[in-house]
Amino acid sequence: MPMRQLAAFAPLPRSEQPLGLLIDVEPAEVAVQRAPLPGLRLETLPYALIHAALARAPWADFVASPLVSEHFDALDLACQLDLAGFTGKYIVLTPPLPRPGIIHREIAQLCPRLAVELRPRAPH
Repeated sequence: MPMRQLAAFAPLPRSEQPLGLLIDVEPAEVAVQRAPLPGLRLETLPYALIHAALARAPWADFVASPLVSEHFDALDLACQLDLAGFTGKYIVLTPPLPRPGIIHREIAQLCPRLAVELRPRAPH
C-alpha cells in the first residue's frame, strides 16, 4: 500500500479548536449542559466508529453519550475508551437517578484511568 494512502489513516495534528465526540447524543443536549468551550467543535458518530474517531483524533477533549442506548451502555463505551487509551473526559448523560454514585463507582472500578462525569440529561 502506498504511503499516501496510509497517511489518510494517520492521526490528525492536534488542533487548537476543542473537540467533543458525541455518541448517540444531539449537540443541543451537550450545549444545554454547560457553556461550551470557546470554538468547540462537536462531531456526532455512531458507537461502531468510536475507535476510528479516536485513531484520527486521539486528543479529543471529551466523549459524551447517554447512560443507555439501543446499541450500548455507558459501561460498554467506557471500556472501549479505556482500551483505546482515551485521555479526555467521558461525559455520561443520565436520566434523573436516585444514586448516581453507584454508576460512577462501577465505571471507575473497571476503567480507573478514565475521567468520568455524570450529568443529568437535558429534557427533550
